[in-house]
Parts: sequence; structure tokens; C-alpha cells
Amino acid sequence: MTSVIMAAIGVAMLVVGALALRLLPKVGAVAGLVAAICVGLAYDNIVVAIGRVVGYGDTLMAINMPRFWIHAVMTPLLIIVAGNLVARLGVEQARTRNVVLGGWALVAMLILIGIVEDVVRLDLAPEDAGDALRYVNTGVEGAPIPAIITVLALIVLGMVAWRYAGFPWLFVGALVMLIAAPIGSSVLWVGNLGELVLMVSVLVTMAAVGGAKVPTTPSVTRPRP
Repeated sequence: MTSVIMAAIGVAMLVVGALALRLLPKVGAVAGLVAAICVGLAYDNIVVAIGRVVGYGDTLMAINMPRFWIHAVMTPLLIIVAGNLVARLGVEQARTRNVVLGGWALVAMLILIGIVEDVVRLDLAPEDAGDALRYVNTGVEGAPIPAIITVLALIVLGMVAWRYAGFPWLFVGALVMLIAAPIGSSVLWVGNLGELVLMVSVLVTMAAVGGAKVPTTPSVTRPRP
């Protein structure tokens, strides 16, 4: 059953990526970046989904290795995506030079940490997750710091968007991801479903930036002119 769920999440990620590309004329390059992230996450899910068909061995190990590059490099880029979108929702604080430079510096640091943890220290070991077969990294113990910091940053950006622009959906998506992630350590697909909810919330945010009518709430504080 896990394999079927993971396959479904992978397909759903591709749909989200395709919808993101349709917003390219309205929101620009950020849509292409979101689509690329969705393709990467779709690959992650689909590789796990077909694990039991391929079986443990060199082939499954080889197709699992890009999963770690995807999470190391692409996951922190969501901070840049969210910061760009929140600024374009009308939150001027997200446009300031210090915030933008600080965001890029944080992302660069998280990517570097991710490469060290998930690439340099990569030590693959087989693991069963329900009926799904995959390889996991046993080279690093403990929670994935870059992923945790990325989600926390998205929660902060989502709260800012909610407070100043009355837009709660990015915050909701990031909060769901924060709750789903630890559950995913026991029930694999729950964490991946959280990723899907997060990417849908990013897609909804892009749609709002592109002019779509998305339900909002009254903002607590109006953005500065």
C-alpha cells in the first residue's frame, strides 16, 4: 500500500509542477523554480514507489542516490521562492536589502550543510518502509537540520504574509509540513504527503501573485506604503 501511495504523491507532484509552469507568464522565473522542485520531489516519491519492483541491489542504489542531491540542493530554495512571493503579495518588509541578502546567505548555508550531510557523508543502507524498498543515509544521525530550518523559515514567512497581507495559505502549508515531518519517520508516506500539501500551498500563493482570486483574511497590520 505504501508503494501505491508514494506513486500517487509522485504523480500529484508532477501535476503541481505542470500547473506551476502555466503560471510562468504571470509570475516569472519563480514558477520555473517551483516546477523544478516539484519534479525533483516527484522523482523522490516514484523511486521509492518502484523500489519493490526493482529490488535491492546496484540498480536501486543508483536511482536512490539522486534523491539525496534533490533534498540537499532543492529543499532550501523554497525559502527564496517563498520570500519572493511574500514580497509580491505586498509585504514590503520582505523586499528590504538586508532580508533578501540574509535569505540568500541562509539558503547557501543550508545547501552547504545538506551537501555535507547527504552527499559527502552519504552511506546508503537498505530499508523497508511498508511494502516500499529504498536506501537511506546512515552516515548522519539525527534530524535533517537544513529541512527543519527551511520549514521553520517558511512558517515565519507564512506568518508575515498572513499578518501583513491577510494571506494564510503559505503558513498553513508549512505548518502541515512541520507536523507531518516527524510522523514520516514512522509512517513514510505521511511526511511525503506533507511535502505535497506544502507545494500546493506554494502553488496557491503563486496563483494569488498572478492575480487569481484566492480566499484571504483581514490583515492585522497593513503593509507600509
